[in-house]
Amino acid sequence: MTTLEILKIIASMLGGLALFLTGMNMMSESLTTLTGGALDRVIGKITKNRFFAFLFGTVLTAIVQSSSAITVLSVGLVNSGIIELSRAMGLIIGANLGTTATAWMLSLNAIDGESILLTVIKPSFFSPFLAIIGVVMTMFCRSEKKKTIGSVLLGFSVMMIGMNLMSQAVSPLREVPAIQNTLVSFTNPVLGFLFACAFALLIQSSDAVIGILQAFALSMGITFGMAIPLICGAQVGTCITALISSLGASNNGKRTALLNLYYNLLKTIPFLIIFYLLNNAFGFSLLGQEVGGIGIPVVHTLVNLIGCVIWLPLSNAIVSMAKRTIPLSEREIQEQANVLTMLDENLLGTPAIALEQTDRAVILLSSTVGEAFLTAVDMRKNPELSGQLQILCERTQRYYDQIDNYLLKISEKDIGRQDRAFVSLLSMANTSFGRMGKVAQRLLGFAEAMTSDEITLTADDRKDMDVLGAAIYEIMHLTINGYKTRKKAVSQTIRYYGEEIMKLGEIAKSRFIRRIHEEGRERTKGSIFTDVCYAQEQLIDYCDMIADALIRYDMAIGEKEESDAGTDERARERVHAIFQDKYEMLERSPVSQK
Repeated sequence: MTTLEILKIIASMLGGLALFLTGMNMMSESLTTLTGGALDRVIGKITKNRFFAFLFGTVLTAIVQSSSAITVLSVGLVNSGIIELSRAMGLIIGANLGTTATAWMLSLNAIDGESILLTVIKPSFFSPFLAIIGVVMTMFCRSEKKKTIGSVLLGFSVMMIGMNLMSQAVSPLREVPAIQNTLVSFTNPVLGFLFACAFALLIQSSDAVIGILQAFALSMGITFGMAIPLICGAQVGTCITALISSLGASNNGKRTALLNLYYNLLKTIPFLIIFYLLNNAFGFSLLGQEVGGIGIPVVHTLVNLIGCVIWLPLSNAIVSMAKRTIPLSEREIQEQANVLTMLDENLLGTPAIALEQTDRAVILLSSTVGEAFLTAVDMRKNPELSGQLQILCERTQRYYDQIDNYLLKISEKDIGRQDRAFVSLLSMANTSFGRMGKVAQRLLGFAEAMTSDEITLTADDRKDMDVLGAAIYEIMHLTINGYKTRKKAVSQTIRYYGEEIMKLGEIAKSRFIRRIHEEGRERTKGSIFTDVCYAQEQLIDYCDMIADALIRYDMAIGEKEESDAGTDERARERVHAIFQDKYEMLERSPVSQK
């Protein structure tokens, strides 16, 4: 074979490889675009456990034709807190099985027969027709969905044309001794495994490596002995894609990438060891037979089916391995507590999902604020809680900043009217809960000051402060639950609570002033009582802001029912009755009897 002939073969082979990889990437990305938004929206609900996650991963990968894409998606889902590591393990196992669909589809070109039916079903026959349809849809259709479908058809056709070009290019090499000797060397399972692993690592796609192997199998004398280690190695090498995608992710995101690597190592290496030990004992004649186009998907599927059967029930063991590889230090635990991992920027491409995640973050912020207020109240009796309260106050501020920045990025997206109304609700709730956190910070300072000798508060002062603090917590608890449940009646009830607590606060402050005069205390030494009352009144204002935001949101989405004056008045009376015992607690104070 002349140098010119070798150069032509290399050029044709590289051209076919370029077309194959381009077509695969185009088809995968287009299919992800078609299915991504709808599937991402319900993925947390569908993958209820690892078995459902396994089925979902299998079907989705068979559709998208890329296990790497599903594995990278799993990294993002775990990193954002949508699913847990155990369910991500099910997705990854399913993705590895689902990717065998690509090999089966490519194997259709290996079907022998001269009948019209057998000829028509071969991708090499109908790919050019799909390419023309794809070009027309991409160039002339106005609908983005139709353009994307056209890209899917065009990508599939380019992939098949590239594979045919590779098969035709390598066909003359069948008679070249040097090439035959190179291929024979791959019968060494270690060498074949490492070569395929390195090649898949380089092009970041096991599907592409297996597709190239099928192209060689159609034109060269590829045996089962050569194919088996190459197929196993390709599945390990492609894990680099998920590892790269996890570099900027949280520890859980990195653990997800490790799950994929560990699973493929545990699936392939024991398989090879056991298979070749049995071969040494029994001498499988199969290893010397040509694999053909059908043998590749058979081996690929068999390895993954065995892996599924063994490791799906034992997936928790792989999860434990990943957790032991990246253990959490005390510092990391504290840092993760202050980071809202559900606010993943990878989800901004699907604003509806991003908004749902932001809602979860606001609910977490509200719970943290509630915990901070309770700690501030308890700190008056237990000063040692100051450190815990400081941590909670800092956490609320960090949560607020992260949510605010994330909402700004969502607002820049092209979203509908209802989503914009949701953004407005989330923004107002985030602002209100964030300001509550700052009030808790002020209460921390007041509580620390109350332990000093310069502050003069009597037992009656502290009792009144406790009554008012308990009432404040009631409205905060009602507001936090009202935001979570979105119940329409709660919004108005929050306002009634606010009215009653403001009255309670005025009574408490007036009673304190009377005590100051009657007991002859210096007003400056007891002024912290009124400072605490004013700070707590701010909390009422922020609760009212959230109630107003909930009412406005209901009106914006058209779900606000007309108010019934009679029902509202009865609700107001019920709230007033609830506060009667609190008024009586204040009235029983010695000052009222003088």
